[in-house]
Amino acid sequence: MSWRGFGSALRGLLAALAALVTAAGPAGARTLEARRLAPGQEIRVDGHLEEPAWEAAVWAGEFLQSVPDFGEPARDATSVAVLFDADAVYVAVRCDSRPETIRANKLRHRDVPTDDDHVALIFDTYRDQIRGSVFVVNPLGAKEEGLVHGWYRYTWSWNEVWDVATARTAAGWQAEFRIPLRVLRYDTSRHEWGFNVARVVRYSQEVSYLSPPPPPYDISSLNYAATLVGLEFGRRQRNLQVIPYFLVGRSKEGGAAADAPDGTLSEFGLDAKYSLTSDLTLDATYNTDFAQVESDEEQVNLTRFSLFYPEKRDFFLENADLFSFGHFGGGGYATLTPFFSRRIGLFEGATVPIVGGLRATGKVGREDVGLLSVRTGAVEELGVEAAWYHVARLRHDLGNRSYLGGIVTDSRRGEFHSTTAGFDAEWFLTPTLALRTDALRVSASDSDPTTAYNAALDLTTDPWGFLLSLSRVDEGFAPDLGFVERDGYRRREALLRYSFRPGRFGVRRVSLRTANTWWDSLSQGVLESGDNRLLCEIELDNGDFLEINRRRSFERLFEPFELDEDVAFPAGAYEFVTTSVEYHADESRRWGVDAEAVRGGFYDGERHQLGAEAWLVFSHHLRAEGSYASYRVDTPRGDLDWQLWGVRITYAHSANLSASAFGQYNSATGATVLNLRVRWILPRDSDLFFVYNERREEGASASPSRVRELAVKLNYRLFV
Repeated sequence: MSWRGFGSALRGLLAALAALVTAAGPAGARTLEARRLAPGQEIRVDGHLEEPAWEAAVWAGEFLQSVPDFGEPARDATSVAVLFDADAVYVAVRCDSRPETIRANKLRHRDVPTDDDHVALIFDTYRDQIRGSVFVVNPLGAKEEGLVHGWYRYTWSWNEVWDVATARTAAGWQAEFRIPLRVLRYDTSRHEWGFNVARVVRYSQEVSYLSPPPPPYDISSLNYAATLVGLEFGRRQRNLQVIPYFLVGRSKEGGAAADAPDGTLSEFGLDAKYSLTSDLTLDATYNTDFAQVESDEEQVNLTRFSLFYPEKRDFFLENADLFSFGHFGGGGYATLTPFFSRRIGLFEGATVPIVGGLRATGKVGREDVGLLSVRTGAVEELGVEAAWYHVARLRHDLGNRSYLGGIVTDSRRGEFHSTTAGFDAEWFLTPTLALRTDALRVSASDSDPTTAYNAALDLTTDPWGFLLSLSRVDEGFAPDLGFVERDGYRRREALLRYSFRPGRFGVRRVSLRTANTWWDSLSQGVLESGDNRLLCEIELDNGDFLEINRRRSFERLFEPFELDEDVAFPAGAYEFVTTSVEYHADESRRWGVDAEAVRGGFYDGERHQLGAEAWLVFSHHLRAEGSYASYRVDTPRGDLDWQLWGVRITYAHSANLSASAFGQYNSATGATVLNLRVRWILPRDSDLFFVYNERREEGASASPSRVRELAVKLNYRLFV
């Protein structure tokens, strides 16, 4: 398709769909009154709701379904009430259920309690319909907190101190929350917040709300939230936290990795947090350590491009949503970003010491602000120089969930420096139709400036959805602090979805999708890659999910592609078709299996891929998981057969004391990874960790190596 033809098709589709898109906003959002506790009244957070204050509170019931039957009364009744005092907001939720239908397997805090029956609260303290604070609990009292920045943009790494307790009753179960005001950012002059409550009942897969968003939206869609009124807060409490850590341990290297002598690990560091204003928080770190982090999960790469490994370190994860940028990954994953925090403190899998860092995040007027500055030390044996890294992020709230933003990143290592600057914007033309655009420019001391841009139009409703995007990334585009899957292309993308709800045969929702992407090479002036897919997604009433995918791929290799030593594909044009089937079982069950099968062409050969993950819950305390994947490629020039094995065992003695063992073997790299970790959550969400890490590599092309580390780490949170 030519650019002129693509533009004509785009204009025609916009004209046809404009009539289908309503500009009407959510109607009938509810209002709930929060009551102030009388002097001398106290709330004991135990889940029993026996205090007189709860009897005098304003209770809101009559929750409505979002799914399966939008707008209908919830089958399992739920009610909520809100109290507050000078220090905290208290929320009580009563959940009616037959005892035998309650599903709750997760006991450990921050262990995805959303897999079980659960209740979630969200506060939109600025009423901007974009940013919210989420608090979740399941019937066992396992909790998790997170931040949202727009629909389905969650950051679950936010780690704050708050309390919740649950109790079983004759009518079902109930939860009692205490959210300290110091953990919430808010305007003290505002007496109304956006507020919503979601309840998920796993046996029926019913999701109901105080104020229901229509599917496919969820609690993160703050434009559908209720209004919490009656709030009155005085001067904001000071929030100064100091979290020192102490670490002792041993490291040992063997084989090809034994370049450095065995050593004793002995470290001291410090993190601090201070609320500069009610809207702006300053975080500081000195001699950052990441001993509690699990090993990266092994991945098998059958593509020509780099893999994206997620960030797992707490300092970079907290408030990470403020530093997110752009929409280059139109299909729902990041293919290009100017700031990827794993560029700091890591080099080719090895740790680079972080001497110190500062981060300021929050809101100033209508501006979301994020500032980050980090100093890393030199590592002579890796050839890594000491460096400064700086990031500045700004987003201006345009109202109606729309924004205009900018970002600047700067890296300086010895004689090298690199600066990336860009802007991004998102305009909601209607509540369901958004226009997005991004532009970036990289200037580095060792190369000429390069640019990238992207524009997209996105419609999301229950029956219909589409995404149309155009983007261009210059040859050699490489932000030093970013991630780029591929460069030197012009891309066209067209995604279309139609969903319907049969209401029979145990099928809740069917989505038919077509996803089409074309990459044109800038240097060669021809089509380099094409990816055209037809998908059928089936969501069952029991929570299981099935996907059937038919994919036609085109790849033009300008130079040979070496998958491994035995399999290489010569330069040329290739077109091949694959079919895949995926099945995902609902994770609230005591046991289940996720499985995937892929078969079809692969360049001028054949691809056969099988994978499965299974779990078994022995009790609330013990859970076992295992995974296996097989990747087989047969070509006229050679074959490969890779396996990836994994096992994870988790024992939770209580919500605060747990142990886990995680191991993987990747035959593609010959790597065996083992991570053993014991975590004891102390008062005020302090932590004591016992960690053992081991990595062995026995690849055919390299000498065997082994690295082992054993460490004990204590971090203790102090409120000053």
